[in-house]
Amino acid sequence: MPKFRKGVSGNPKGRPKGSKNLTTLTMEAARDQVSVEIDEKPRKISALQATVAQLASKAARGDQKAMVEFLDRIAEIEDRVRPIEHDVEVLRAAYERLKQCEPATPVE
Repeated sequence: MPKFRKGVSGNPKGRPKGSKNLTTLTMEAARDQVSVEIDEKPRKISALQATVAQLASKAARGDQKAMVEFLDRIAEIEDRVRPIEHDVEVLRAAYERLKQCEPATPVE
């Protein structure tokens, strides 16, 4: 008798339809609006914005752990952006070289 029968799920109960995984729940929570006071004025911002602002504030007040975390995040972002900037420079240089080439004669 085969281990798996054709057309029959190995996990018949499975994950219920419509249930959300951890990534979806986390991103929804990050996008949720929270009320904060900025310059003594009430504002609504995302939970993610509030969290980053709080981390930056703690780092600016001298919290060593927050400083390391915040600066690590900044370094990660800069590392992701740097290759893109380099690619743009390479493409511009290639474009300038191509502009100097003589136009090819059309093939008939």
